[in-house]
Amino acid sequence: MSLKFLDNISGKSSLTLLLSSCLFMSAASAATQSSVNTGRANCGSLANQANTEITYFQVPMQKQWIKNQKAISDKEYAKYFSQTLVAPKSMVKALENGPLPKKWVIEPTVEGLNKVIETFDKAPVAGYALIENGPLAYAQSRHVFPGLTSSMLEWWFTWHPIESERYMLWFPQAHIHNSVADPQRLSNKNLSYAERLYKNPNHIIEYIGANYLDSYIHFDTPESLGIDGAALKKAGFTFSASGIIAPAGDEDAPFVLMVHLGRDTPQGLELINRYWIGTHASFDRFPSFPNGAKRSAEVVKKFGLDAKSLEEFAHEMAVHDMTEFTCLGNILPNMYKEYGKGK
Repeated sequence: MSLKFLDNISGKSSLTLLLSSCLFMSAASAATQSSVNTGRANCGSLANQANTEITYFQVPMQKQWIKNQKAISDKEYAKYFSQTLVAPKSMVKALENGPLPKKWVIEPTVEGLNKVIETFDKAPVAGYALIENGPLAYAQSRHVFPGLTSSMLEWWFTWHPIESERYMLWFPQAHIHNSVADPQRLSNKNLSYAERLYKNPNHIIEYIGANYLDSYIHFDTPESLGIDGAALKKAGFTFSASGIIAPAGDEDAPFVLMVHLGRDTPQGLELINRYWIGTHASFDRFPSFPNGAKRSAEVVKKFGLDAKSLEEFAHEMAVHDMTEFTCLGNILPNMYKEYGKGK
């Protein structure tokens, strides 16, 4: 997720959403979609009847697809780049029901984060809401990926930031750029996953819906965010790609708290994701972002974000998460076998 918003047509810097519910079509119409893919497992596999195809992409994303297709065309891994994307019907249905009931809307406090660990298996598989006590956009998801393991996700988060084209595989219509502050450290296989990724910021540029977003992800331990390590261990979570996201140009502002936690299960990797986007009094607790509540509030004001636009953005974030992680879950097992395991 990144956070530099396009100006609207009046010239005022604000969140401008070309927002519509995602539209879906049956597998029978999938043949009309073109793809670079040459037959390997891809983002758009409809072999799983629990999935449905996504056919609504905002105009900026449609144009970005054309650029990305050209950029990736000479890469060996271009065979995993697909225009056809799918999402689980259960997630689509959850988002169609509107904002989450209040019982599932959790604030980004230490208590809130640990409530996520206590209740994740009972929470809706996807959802979004406005947190007025901020204000914040809030989005959540829970994915289960057959054939995927936590080791594969660790490999992905240390492999894809080395080239932007690898990042494009994850969401071909939306992802534009990813780079890392210290690529040598990220690529050093003699170091642990944590030593490679944490405190090694990723610079990402992407679309969330129609919004062009530019930001820096500061990955760190779950405990540094306030999550109880003992609770994580008890629940079986061994993977994390969690951290604070700051907008380009406001790198000292903790504008997003992002949590990605995974655990291996007999059904495959279970991944829970949470996003809090905006400002909150609890953002003062992060040592690397002094005066975090004040700075994030200034960014909210700078971008002209209000309750309506944040709620709409929460929905777009939930759709984006549902789409990109379903895509990644489809392509990663074969990619890891080809480029990761033992390489």
